[in-house]
Amino acid sequence: MSSRKRVRFADLPQTPSPSWSSTTFSSSSGPFTPPQPFPMLVLPTVFQPADIPPWQQRMRPLMPVVPAPECFPAQAVQPVGRREQEPVIDPLLVAPHYDAHPPPLQWDVAEHPNYIQLGSVGSPGARELLQSDLASCAVRKSANGSPLLLTRLTLVFPGLPFMVEINPQDRPVWTSTPLPYLTVGDVLYGLYKALRLSVGRREFDSLNGARRESVSRAFERRLASDRRNYDNNMRHGVRNIDHLGETRRFIGLRPAVGSEIPPGERRGEVFVVKLASIR
Repeated sequence: MSSRKRVRFADLPQTPSPSWSSTTFSSSSGPFTPPQPFPMLVLPTVFQPADIPPWQQRMRPLMPVVPAPECFPAQAVQPVGRREQEPVIDPLLVAPHYDAHPPPLQWDVAEHPNYIQLGSVGSPGARELLQSDLASCAVRKSANGSPLLLTRLTLVFPGLPFMVEINPQDRPVWTSTPLPYLTVGDVLYGLYKALRLSVGRREFDSLNGARRESVSRAFERRLASDRRNYDNNMRHGVRNIDHLGETRRFIGLRPAVGSEIPPGERRGEVFVVKLASIR
């Protein structure tokens, strides 16, 4: 059977649920064109431990919840001033400046964040992420000399037809109380969940022929590599992760510049997700 016939799509509701933006997928029946505004994925609440699929749960007891770490005093982000400085990304999330430098995290973004390892492959210092790591401030910035905490940020994937909005979670599993800023955990868990969202037929049909073929092949490989969950994967159909193919190794984030910043978004609040091949 050809890959064209095996592509499946999840049944999406006619009226978007409150956890979805009304512009999640392209509303045009024509081909996707980059100059148009990117569809926005607004994320629902992050998985609680009981909601993690059984095949992706850690077989170890949960670590005790740690208190909120010290960071800048809580302060809402105001419009960026003229003397804006480059945002400072947490060391666990920042992409290395040079390709020869290993990324801080070992993570195939198709895997649940519970499986992330800290440190380069083979390093004696490699370890699992702690809840204190996840509770760290994700991004810090300043304008006119005053520290500001981001309460939302946008992740973009150059060349792909979607972006992801990250917001603080109401019930984070890594701290005892909600925090007034984005954490490392918000970014990692939010990115993972966004990539697992199903692709609608209208969005799929809006892709050009080469992109549709690439996504279809990635979908087929995902089915073949996870026979245990074949029925579940078929039911959900094509997901956003299939846009990435085998380019799923998380390198880190860097500030978006120039045309990488979608219309309506502000510099310093948009970040490029840098990925590499898992091979």
